[in-house]
Amino acid sequence: MTPQKLVQRTFAALFAVLLLLLGSSTAALAHDAVTGTTPANGSTVDAVPAKIEITMSNTPAVIGSQIMVVDSSGTDWSLGGVDVLDTVATQNVRPGAPAGKFTVKWRLVSSDSHPIEGEFTFTATSASTATAGAAVGAGPVVSVQAQPETTPETAPDESAVPWSVIGLGVVLVGLVIALLVVARRRLGKDS
Repeated sequence: MTPQKLVQRTFAALFAVLLLLLGSSTAALAHDAVTGTTPANGSTVDAVPAKIEITMSNTPAVIGSQIMVVDSSGTDWSLGGVDVLDTVATQNVRPGAPAGKFTVKWRLVSSDSHPIEGEFTFTATSASTATAGAAVGAGPVVSVQAQPETTPETAPDESAVPWSVIGLGVVLVGLVIALLVVARRRLGKDS
């Protein structure tokens, strides 16, 4: 085999590997998305709810997740940390929240470990009815009413090229350079 054919075959193999790796990484670039919120974005509710729920397309991580329930004066009414059960992230709301417009600012860590964030609003016509020190029951949650379908909330796509793809590109460029140096040396010896 001539050195020129060796270089051509090497480039063809590298190109095939690059196409295989880049083609399979497109699925990994997709982040999880919000499929619904409770209360719904832009809705008006009778009273400030005791908890806010954000439903995702996959189970988000608890670590690094944050949900803030902010009233029109800028006060954050969230109580405790974010709880995650299946695909639902839940944030409790402190008792005594006033009536008015609220902005829910959220940052969740998607199942592929990338943080995604967004916000939605709702308006409460009356203050929170929960009182401090109220007993909280534990056990399964059972719904006796059919849940209406909610319109999916889309998170802004802030995806960039993942570091793994950049690292792979650097490694492949280094490999090509090394192969060119070796091929050039062999061509020099054969002359």
